[in-house]
Amino acid sequence: MHLTVVTAVLLSVGILNSVTAMWDTEELQLKCAEFKDVPCGDGWSRIDDECCAKFFQTPKSFRKAREHCNSLDSDLVSMKTEEQLWNAVCISRRDNPELKSVWIGVKRSGEGFKYADGSEVKVAKWYPGQPDNFDGQENCVEMNHKDWEFWNDDNCADKNAFMCAKKV
Repeated sequence: MHLTVVTAVLLSVGILNSVTAMWDTEELQLKCAEFKDVPCGDGWSRIDDECCAKFFQTPKSFRKAREHCNSLDSDLVSMKTEEQLWNAVCISRRDNPELKSVWIGVKRSGEGFKYADGSEVKVAKWYPGQPDNFDGQENCVEMNHKDWEFWNDDNCADKNAFMCAKKV
């Protein structure tokens, strides 16, 4: 009986390792190896020369996450360049090893999506088949959908971890 339990645990670990390996693509490993974590104080890290970001584990709705960011003189992260996108992903990978979905500062606006500041989304990493506005209820955007860095539209009332960003 004891051998059966040990075998089951080893099999589970092997399956878990094979599943988590897909999250850690070669491109992600290279990008995050190049990421220079430049602290901005109080757990914030630079995502470019003008902006710092911070990951928050406590799940909140999109609105509550945005309110939390605003209370810190920031907003949900809006990744407007490839550099900002990859650096935010690397912060998320570092602080979010369970691959929780993360609210970002992107929301449906008419037929498309806009950043929290109202500007058009020009850099996006949609998961294949996304956005799909499932059941007509998905107006907010999460990152780390099924795989690192990929985006998905989701119901704004769902509770996710989130990332704030602020100008420095």
